[in-house]
Order: sequence, then C-alpha cells, then structure tokens
Amino acid sequence: MLALTTCAALLLGPGPGQGPVMPEVRWEAPPGCPDEASVKAQIAALLARAPARTGQAPQVNLRVEALPGGRWRLDATITSREGQGRRSLEGDRCEALAEAAALLTAIAAAPELQQAAGPLPEEAPGSSVQEAPGGPAANQAAPGGPAGQDAPKGPAAGAEVPGSQAAVPEPAPGSPAEAPETGWPPGAEGELEPELPGAGTGQETRSGAPAPIRPRNPPKATLGLGAGIGAGALPGVSALLRAAVGLRGRHWSVALTQSFWLPRDLPAAGDQDVGGRMWLAATGVQGCGIVGKGRVEAPLCAGVAAGVLRGRGIGDLAASYRATSAWAAATVGPSLHVRVAPRVALTLGAELLVMLTRVRFEVAQAGEVCCSAPVGATGTLGVEVRLP
Repeated sequence: MLALTTCAALLLGPGPGQGPVMPEVRWEAPPGCPDEASVKAQIAALLARAPARTGQAPQVNLRVEALPGGRWRLDATITSREGQGRRSLEGDRCEALAEAAALLTAIAAAPELQQAAGPLPEEAPGSSVQEAPGGPAANQAAPGGPAGQDAPKGPAAGAEVPGSQAAVPEPAPGSPAEAPETGWPPGAEGELEPELPGAGTGQETRSGAPAPIRPRNPPKATLGLGAGIGAGALPGVSALLRAAVGLRGRHWSVALTQSFWLPRDLPAAGDQDVGGRMWLAATGVQGCGIVGKGRVEAPLCAGVAAGVLRGRGIGDLAASYRATSAWAAATVGPSLHVRVAPRVALTLGAELLVMLTRVRFEVAQAGEVCCSAPVGATGTLGVEVRLP
C-alpha cells in the first residue's frame, strides 16, 4: 500500500524542477460532486505544465453547495502573502465547477497558466458555469496584481490572483506548458474580489462587510381570521367565526385553529314553547399541502378538531340548567388563497366534518332539543397575514 501511495504522489504531484509547489487546498462539496482527491489531481496535472517557481504556496479554500433548481455554487477563497481574494461561480454541473476550482487554484500558484488558458468569449454556447449573481464586476486586480491593467475578456484572463505577474506568451501546441484539453469551463467570467483587512472568513458582501447568513426560504408565521357557516354539529345552519395561527413553507402549512359556532335557539321536539340555546367552541390542528405558487394557491388540508358543545334551557321552564358535552370531528377539504398584497391573501375554504362524537341534549318532559349529525360541513371566507 505504501508503494502504491508513493507512486501516485510521484505521478500526480510535481516534483523538484517540474512545476510550482502544490498549494494547500481544502475542498468541501456535497455528495454527487468530485471528491478532494480528484480536485487535487486536476490541480497537480495543471501545475505539472507550468515552470518551476519558488516561494510560499497559497492557501485555497473551495466550497461547493447545491442551489434550488439543480444548480451549484462555488465559493473560492485564495490567501497568499500579498493578500486574500474571493470569487463565486454558479453552474449546472458540479463537475464543471470542480474544473473551474482546479484552474483557479493552479493560476494562484502559477500565474503563467492564466495566459495559457487563453481568452474565451464572454458568453459561449452551451456554457454551464457563470459568475454568481451579485459577484464583482469584471477585470479588477486583486491585491498584489498590476494596477489599472486591462485584461482580455474570459474567465481565466480576468481572474488575477494575489501575487500574479505579467503573463508570458502562449506556448506552442505540444509544449510542456500547453493548456489542458478541458480548459476553463465555457462561460465562466468574473474576478477574485479583494477582501478588506480584518474582514471575517464568513460570507461577505462586495464592500467586504460581513453579510448575514440566512436560510433559504425559511418558514413564515401566518395569522388568519375568517367567518362563515356550518352545519351538522348543530341542527340546521349556524354562523361561525374562526381564527388561526401557524407556519407555512413553500409547499406546506400547519395551523392551530379556534372555531366558535354562534348560539342558536332550538325548540324541543315535544313542546315548541321550550327548548335550548346551543353553541359550540372547538380547537383544531390542521396540516395542508399547497398546490400552485404566486398569486393563487390551492391548499388541500386535513386535521382534527375537539371542543365542547354547550346548552341552556329556554322558554316556559320551572328551572333552567346549563349542560356541557365533549365534541370532536375529523376535518378535510380544499381552500383557495388569492394574494392581494405581498403579505396579505384572501382565503376561501370548505371542510367536510366527520363526527367522532354524537352530542344529544333534551329537556325533561319535552323531548330532544339537539343531536349532532354523523357528518357536517363548513364554508369560510377570511384573510391571512404572512408575518416576516
């Protein structure tokens, strides 16, 4: 095993007089990307084609992260004795960003490779790598680079690194310093952005000030108010009020709801002059999957609600008493949300209630007043506010 490792090091790493010193490379990438050994092998192959150099090798931190939509982002930080530079690239393939990272690192160690890579058009057909949004403007010199020098368009030509010197003429094809066949991924343009002295190692803005690190698409709090009608929990149709507080993501939401069915006077079955005043209060938990995006969304929700149904005797009674009974139901149904402002949406919802308990009230010697149906329904109209 030791012999194999030694042979690999001799093949991949430039020896004395064969090329510049290998930089200190730190590679971080998610699964599905080339590993650190592969990236270092690419760097060593590039440096083997450059003239030998003396001096301290730069330190290079390369970090790749996955972006929404199947894209990838590379953040490169190169530190040398002249200063520190940063650059960000985005691409459709992590392999292309790995090649870009290898070439960036090789140019940092051997600026002669900058000219060997050759200028490329600003936008190449089929390009898979581009400067990340918010990246620096093209062709700025990093610390230690020639001031005011106009560099040709192209990713390698514009990417001056700390300590780079004037480029040497392009070598003839077949010479040891000839650029690798893969070259720079087409369409990769941009600069290493200089950092301000004393700046942190975290994510930074173009001015060098630390930028806040925020999660992508964090869940938002929601507050909803509505009114509507319901049937089934009480005989006939009753008015109801509803409030909700919850969290929502891009395609989901959860909420805690509070419903109040307004009081209704119901006559007893055996005597119309007496009866009961009935009302319902229930708390529910609801989860939704959200279809659509933009102004119009269609959540499909399911949940469970539980509470108490209360009644009080009314009419020509010798004595009136209050009675309370537990109530519960499973709920399912669609709704429609139409956004009318950045954080405000109108809501229209419908629910099917499947009663888990059947409530029954009656007046002594007058018969039954109320009994819940096996199933019921609600319809509500309201407004939802999405908090920052």
